[in-house]
Amino acid sequence: MQLDQITFTRFIAALTVVFFHYGQNIFPANISFLFENITAGPIAVGYFYVLSGFIMAIAYYQPNADKRTSLSKKKYWVARFARIYPVYLLALLIIVAAKYKTLADDWATLPLHLLFLQSWLPSYPITLNTPGWSLSVEAFFYFCFPFLLIWIYKQKEKSLIIFSIIFWIATQFVLLSLLNSEAYAPKTLLHDFIYYNPIMHLNTFIMGLLCGVYFKKVGIQKFSKNNSYWLVLSFFFIFLLIWARPYIEDYLDYKIAYTNGLLSPFFLLFIVLLASNKGLIAKILCHPWLILLGEASYSLYILQKPIHGLYDKVIVPRLQMTETVHFYIFLVLLIFVSVLSYLYLEKPARKKIRAKLGA
Repeated sequence: MQLDQITFTRFIAALTVVFFHYGQNIFPANISFLFENITAGPIAVGYFYVLSGFIMAIAYYQPNADKRTSLSKKKYWVARFARIYPVYLLALLIIVAAKYKTLADDWATLPLHLLFLQSWLPSYPITLNTPGWSLSVEAFFYFCFPFLLIWIYKQKEKSLIIFSIIFWIATQFVLLSLLNSEAYAPKTLLHDFIYYNPIMHLNTFIMGLLCGVYFKKVGIQKFSKNNSYWLVLSFFFIFLLIWARPYIEDYLDYKIAYTNGLLSPFFLLFIVLLASNKGLIAKILCHPWLILLGEASYSLYILQKPIHGLYDKVIVPRLQMTETVHFYIFLVLLIFVSVLSYLYLEKPARKKIRAKLGA
């Protein structure tokens, strides 16, 4: 089942992460009405997780019992490793080369990053290559997926839906309770547990996975129609929810985190509507150039810090320009490098690793 119209949304989500890290004072993020959405990078990571679960179901779940075969865990894990590790390692090595003098201060940092374990230990998630923390979480999802798939095959549809809702509610309750407790403060061990620990994001992946199972089980034909009106409406509703968060927090005098799956139901509505759309929106998003940018979004996401560091060190001192001009030159360079990375590193390395390891 090809869902190419979804691919470009990953690029847009990745762009919000770049703006969150480096462009909060840059147009259009400096427009107050757009700020929350343009810099919604942490929320976009939640979108990646729910989309990952959805796509995993589309790729591997078999609705018909007589067609189900046992998923080879080795082949699956090798395929996932081949998908994310080459560029992840490249970005990490660039950061290590830039920070090699300080690595001796904490000998555990590099091994944790190499093994995708940094998000499990508070104070380590955003050391070295900052965006890599989310890959540590994603690697845990990849590890769990074959077992989750076996579990899904054994359960009734109603039980899965009930479990998903209960797990989502429980996670949000724990999240909001801890976030608003007296013990919470930014840049503390509790902060790292809340925002980076894989367990705190698992509800997002599972909701995406079970929604993908239902979508594939029911069949795209049931959803397929020109639902562009509802699709656009769902997008603007998400936009409004993100925009309104500061006002909601001020009104309630209560911290609200959108980063750990709170918006998952709305993301899934948008994803299902887009996946089943047969109108003009889907046709536009299936343009080869937009699909290419979507495919390159992983490189854009994971390479942003090393590329920005190199740009800041090499280019900025030699070109006297405004902060805005520098940001957009960096962004164009990052997109260009990301496309090259996808075409000449990600794809070839993926094929070679899978061939070498028999996946």
